[in-house]
Amino acid sequence: MTGFDLNLYRRLVETSPEGVVLVDAQHSARPVVYVNPGFEALTGYSSAELMGRNLRLLQGDDREQDGRHRLREALDRGETCRVLLRNYRKDGTVFWNEMTVLPLSDGDGRVTHFAGHHRDAGERLRIDPKLTRDSLSGAHQPTAVAIRDDRLTGLFTLSYLEELLKRDWAVAQREKRSIALFAIDIDALDLYNTTFGRGAGDSMIRRVAHVVSGCLRRSSDVTARIDGGSLIAFAPGLTHEQALRVGQLMAERVRDMRIHHPRSAVLRYVSVSVGVCAAIPEPADNPERLLQVSQTQLQLAKKSGRNQAA
Repeated sequence: MTGFDLNLYRRLVETSPEGVVLVDAQHSARPVVYVNPGFEALTGYSSAELMGRNLRLLQGDDREQDGRHRLREALDRGETCRVLLRNYRKDGTVFWNEMTVLPLSDGDGRVTHFAGHHRDAGERLRIDPKLTRDSLSGAHQPTAVAIRDDRLTGLFTLSYLEELLKRDWAVAQREKRSIALFAIDIDALDLYNTTFGRGAGDSMIRRVAHVVSGCLRRSSDVTARIDGGSLIAFAPGLTHEQALRVGQLMAERVRDMRIHHPRSAVLRYVSVSVGVCAAIPEPADNPERLLQVSQTQLQLAKKSGRNQAA
C-alpha cells in the first residue's frame, strides 16, 4: 500500500463540484482559512474576499433562521451537523445552502478546525423511493422526480413545488395571466425552540403551516416547507393586489392562533412575515426570478417590523 499523497488530496478538494470551506475552530470569530473553487463559484466571492472572515456574511441581514441556531449549537459543542440556510451570493441573489459541517481534531482530540461542505439545494432532484411499472415492458424502474411530501408538515417539499411551478409558469406565460409567489417565515423561531424545546417547535410549525396553507384553498395553489419555519407558496391567477391581501390574511390568521411566545420581540405570540410578489411571465422571465423577488419582499417585511406582508 502506497503512502498518503497530500498533493492528490489537494487536487481532489480543488476539483470537487461541492463548495469546501475550512474555518479555524480555535478562534472565537471562526474565520475562514481555506475555500475551494467550488465554493467561490457557489457564492460569487473570491478566496481573497473570504479569508479571515466569518461565513455569516452570506446571511446578510437575514439572521433569523432556525438552521442558524442549530448550526451555532453544533459548533459550540464541536459536533457534526447538517442544515439548510438561506444565503446570499455576492450579487445579492438568494440560494438555499445545504451545508454539512464536520469537526476536525488533532492528536489530543481537540477540535482545531471545522470543514464545511456546501451545495445549492435548489439544483438537485431527489430519487422517488417508490417504483413505477413501465407500461410496455412491465419492468420496475425508479423515477428521477422530486420527493412530494414534507414529513413534518404534510406540505409539499421545495423541489416538488419547483417542478409544479415550472409547469404552471409555462401555462401562465402562454395564457398571459398572473402568477403569485409567497415567501413565509415564522418570526423568532430560534427563540421559541430555545424556550420550549424542539418538539414544541415542530408542533408549532405544523400548526402554522396548516393555517398558512389554508389561506390558499384552490386546487391550483401549492404550499411547501423549505426548512425549519420557512414556507413557500404559489397561486396562479392572482394579481399583486389580491396576493398582498392573501399575504396579510396569512399573518392575521397566525396571530389569531395566539400561540404564546414570551421571548418574541414582535408580539407575545407567534407571528409570521410574508414576502409577496406577482407577475405575468414575459418570454425572457423565469420562475427562479420570481422566487428571488419573493425572498427580497420577505426581507422587506422583516425590516419593516415583521408580523406583516410586504
